[in-house]
Amino acid sequence: MDPIRPRTPSPAHELLAEPQPDRVQPQPTADRGGSPPAGSPLDGLPARRTMSRTRLPSPPAPLPAFSAGSFRDLLRQFDPSLLDTSLFDSMSAFGAPHTEAASGEGDEVQSGLRAADDPQATVQVAVTAARPPRAKPAPRRRAAHTSDASPAGQVDLCTLGYSQQQQEKIKLKARSTVAQHHEALIGHGFTRAQIVALSQHPAALGTVAVKYQVMIAALPEATHEDIVGVGKQWSGARALEALLTVSGELRGPPLQLDTGQLLKIAKRGGVTAVEAVHAWRNALTGAPLNLTPDQVVAIASNIGGKQALETVQLLLPVLCEQHGLTPDQVVAIASNGGGKQALETVQRLLPVLCKDHGLTPAQVVAIANHDGGKQALETVQRLLPVLCKDHGLTPAQVVAIASNGGGKQALETVEQLLPVLCKDHGLTPDQVVAIANHDGGKPALETVQRLLPVLCQELGLTPDQVVAIASNIGGKQALETVQRLLPVLCEQHGLTPDQVVAIASNDGGKQALETVQRLLPVLCEQHGLTPDQVVAIASNGGGKQALETVQRLLPVLC
Repeated sequence: MDPIRPRTPSPAHELLAEPQPDRVQPQPTADRGGSPPAGSPLDGLPARRTMSRTRLPSPPAPLPAFSAGSFRDLLRQFDPSLLDTSLFDSMSAFGAPHTEAASGEGDEVQSGLRAADDPQATVQVAVTAARPPRAKPAPRRRAAHTSDASPAGQVDLCTLGYSQQQQEKIKLKARSTVAQHHEALIGHGFTRAQIVALSQHPAALGTVAVKYQVMIAALPEATHEDIVGVGKQWSGARALEALLTVSGELRGPPLQLDTGQLLKIAKRGGVTAVEAVHAWRNALTGAPLNLTPDQVVAIASNIGGKQALETVQLLLPVLCEQHGLTPDQVVAIASNGGGKQALETVQRLLPVLCKDHGLTPAQVVAIANHDGGKQALETVQRLLPVLCKDHGLTPAQVVAIASNGGGKQALETVEQLLPVLCKDHGLTPDQVVAIANHDGGKPALETVQRLLPVLCQELGLTPDQVVAIASNIGGKQALETVQRLLPVLCEQHGLTPDQVVAIASNDGGKQALETVQRLLPVLCEQHGLTPDQVVAIASNGGGKQALETVQRLLPVLC
C-alpha cells in the first residue's frame, strides 16, 4: 500500500482543526483493549489491543458540514481501497439521532478522521475499518458446500442410457457437460462409450458437439475414434481447434500432411506441437535442416514435441558437423518423449562417453533413442565403471541394458540386485543382463527376486524357465500370471508346465495366458482344434490377438 502523503489543507482539515467541545477523549482501559458497542457490525470480533474510544453523544443540532457526502469527499483523500464509504449512504447527517449500529460505524469513521494528520494511525484504522466481520464467512462456506452437492454432482445419466460403470468413469464435474451435449454427440454418431472417453477432457465435449461438421469437412478421413483420441487429451479441445485453423495449410506444400499425420501430431504432441509444425514448416524442410515430412511428424508426435522441434533446429547442424552424427540419428533421438533433453545431453556427454568410457557414437545414440534418454545417458556415465569393474559386466552389456525404456532404473537395479540374484538364487550375470535388457527391466528383476523361490519350489519350474519368462517385455506381469494360472491351466485344461512356460515366454505373455484360459475350451470344442494347436498359436509374440483372430475367422475361412 502506498504511504499516505500530507496534502494541501482542505476544508475538512480546517474543520478538524477547530475546537470540538463535544469530543470525548479516548480513555485507556485496564487491559488496554476496547469493545465495540452492542449491535455493531464488529460485534463478535476479539478485542483489539488499542485505546478505547467512547461513542460520541448525539449533538443537540445537526451539523450540515458532516453530511454523508462530505465524509465521502474527505475519505477520498485516503487510499480508496482501504475504506468502504457505502456505509454512510444511509446516514442523513452525523448529528442526527443514530441507531446503535450506526453509532458503532461512526466510531470507526471518527477514528479515521482523528488519524487524518497521523499517517501511521490512519493506515492502522483504515485497515481495521476495511476488515470484514468474521461472522460472515460461515454462510459462504455453507453455500460452497451446497454447490458441491449440486447440480453437476447429482446429474443422473441413467436416463440418457449410460450404464452405472460408464457413469463411474465420468468425473462429477463433467456430468452436467455430458448431459448438456449428449443429444448432439449421439446425433453426430458417437457412442456412449466414446462420449465417456471424451469426458476425460470436458472442454472437448462442447467443442466436438458444436464443431463436428466443420471437423469432418477439414479432416474428412477422421473417424469418431480419431476425434475422441485427440479430444480426450489434456489439451484436446485446443488441439482440435488448432487443426481446424491450420490443417488446410499443412495439407499443402512444403509438408503436404495427410489426415492421419495431422491427427497423430495433435494426439501425441498436443496443441503446441500442431502450432509449432505450422509456424516452422518452412524452416524445418528448408536448408540446412532439409527434414522430410515424415521426420517432422516423428519429432512432433511426442510429449514435448514443440520443444524437440525447436532443439532440432538449434542442434542438428552442431551434432552433425562437430560430433559426426547423421541427420537420421539426430531425428531418431528427438523422436521420443523428452527429445529436447536427450539431444542436449548427447551434445554434452557424447565426447565424454566416447573418450573416457570407450563407447562409439552409435552406442550413445542407441542409449539416447528412447523415452528417458537423458537419464539413461547420465546413468551410464555414472555406473559403467562400477558395473564393469565391480560386477564383471562388459561395456556392451551395460549399453544393452541402458538402451531400453526405463534404462536408468534398470541399470540401478542391476547394480543393486546382481550380487543377490547370483549368490542367493544361482543366476549368472548373463541371465541377469537378459532379464534387465527389456522395457520394464527393473520390475522384472525385482519380481524374479521375489517369485523365483515360489515358482521353483511350489510349482516345479527351473531357474532357467523363470529367466526365460522374465526375459521379455512385460516379464513382471508374465511371472505373476504364471504363478496364478499354472495350476489352473494344468489341472483344468490338461496343459503341462512346459506348455505354460512356452506361452508365457514371449512379449505379452500375461495376455496370452489369460486368453488361453478363456478360449482353449471354445477353440477345441466348437472349432475342432487340439490343445497342442492352441498352445502353438499362443506361443508367439501377440499370442492373444492371434487366438482371438482364429476364433473369429476360422469358421469364415473354412
